[in-house]
Amino acid sequence: MKLVVFGSTGMGGSAAVAAGLERGHDVTVLARSQASADKAPPGVRVVRGDALDPAAVARTLDGADAVIQYLGVGGLGDGKPNDFVPDATRVIIEEMRAHRIERLVCASNMGLPGSGAFLFRRVLVPLFARRLPPILDAKVVMEARLADSELAWTAVRLPALKAGAAKGTVKVDPTGRATGYAITCADAADFMLDSIEQRRHLRTAVGVSN
Repeated sequence: MKLVVFGSTGMGGSAAVAAGLERGHDVTVLARSQASADKAPPGVRVVRGDALDPAAVARTLDGADAVIQYLGVGGLGDGKPNDFVPDATRVIIEEMRAHRIERLVCASNMGLPGSGAFLFRRVLVPLFARRLPPILDAKVVMEARLADSELAWTAVRLPALKAGAAKGTVKVDPTGRATGYAITCADAADFMLDSIEQRRHLRTAVGVSN
C-alpha cells in the first residue's frame, strides 16, 4: 500500500511512519522545512511544501492509496485560536477527492464534546482550560469537515500520547468514555494502520487508549 502521512515529525506522526514502514508499505511525507525533511527515516519519500498549499498536497498524494493526518499545533499550543488543522484538512480532503483517494484517518482529541472518561472530561480538560479549548475547537471543525465529505474517514480521538514500545492492547469505545487517559504512540499508530488495512471504523469518530 502507498501511504501518506501528514504531520510526520511529531511523536504520533513519526510512530505512524515507522509502523507503515514496518508493515512493508511505501510511505510518503510532506515536510515544510529541510530540517523536517532530514528527520524522515530511510526509505520514506519526502515532498517539500506546506499542508495549506494545494499544489504541495497534490504532489504528496500522487499515487497514494490511503492517508493518515496527524497534524497539530505542537504540544498544547499557545492558547490562541488556530485554524491550521481544519484548514489543512480541507485542503487534504479536496486534493484526495481530485486524486480519487478515499481512505483518510485523522488524529483527533479526547475531550471533544461528549467524549472521554469522566475524569478526563472533568479534571484533565479543566486543568488545561487556558490552552486546550482552541485545540479542541479546531478538532471539532476538523471532524465536521470529515463528516461533510464523501471520504471513507475515521477520526481517532486520542488521549495523552506517550513514548515507549507498543503494549499491544488498545481499548476502543465510540464515545471514549470507557477508555483511559493515555496511549503509546506505537499503539495509536497500529490502531490507525489496522483501521486502514481492515477497513474498520468507517465514517465515524472513535476513542482509544491503553
